[in-house]
Amino acid sequence: MEQLDPRTKLAMGLMAMVAVFIARRPETLFAESIIILISVPLLGMGRDLIRSFRLIWPMLCLVFVVAYLSFDIRVSILMSIRLFNLLTVSFLFFRSINPEEMGDALKKLGVPYGPVFILTTAMRYVPLIGKKLHQIMDAQVSRGIDLRPRLKNVVNFMALLMPLLVQSFMLSDELAIAMESRGFNRKNRSSRRQYHISLPEYALIGASLIILVVFWLWERG
Repeated sequence: MEQLDPRTKLAMGLMAMVAVFIARRPETLFAESIIILISVPLLGMGRDLIRSFRLIWPMLCLVFVVAYLSFDIRVSILMSIRLFNLLTVSFLFFRSINPEEMGDALKKLGVPYGPVFILTTAMRYVPLIGKKLHQIMDAQVSRGIDLRPRLKNVVNFMALLMPLLVQSFMLSDELAIAMESRGFNRKNRSSRRQYHISLPEYALIGASLIILVVFWLWERG
């Protein structure tokens, strides 16, 4: 997986997400879930996925409750499974491609550098902001500030949001200085690494695309 061209990873990840949206039948959604769960340990991402469940399961519960109140139990289960599949596939995709590879893939596909830079910067800074958020929470809790998710603690959340906002502004200022010092607006940029899609990768993309089309036709009956 690491040796694949970033464009190949991007194509495979997008086709996997499309396959989740195409699936309509309950047995198909269950089969996709089984395939995804088998793929996670094979890719060595089992522990990372388990840690991410702290963020995934509240969303799944919310979707299940809203769908159950709006429709019925069958629809709520199917929507929850579809969301689980989509979130897990997205997790696997973004864990298998780093920001630099994502940027190089999009530039090779002709996407302007501005949107590419925004996307890759977000991919780099979201985990950094998450770490700073945990550091602020630990610091405020050690000072005796209750930040548990309770209604009476809403006012205390300002002790979390204000330091996070200040540090976000500091990060953006540092980023702006770094961009200006390195000539962000210069033209004729070159990539640090040169990528080439090999013939087996073309065959892999083509075979995956054919399977996706056949799967779409089969799901439509």
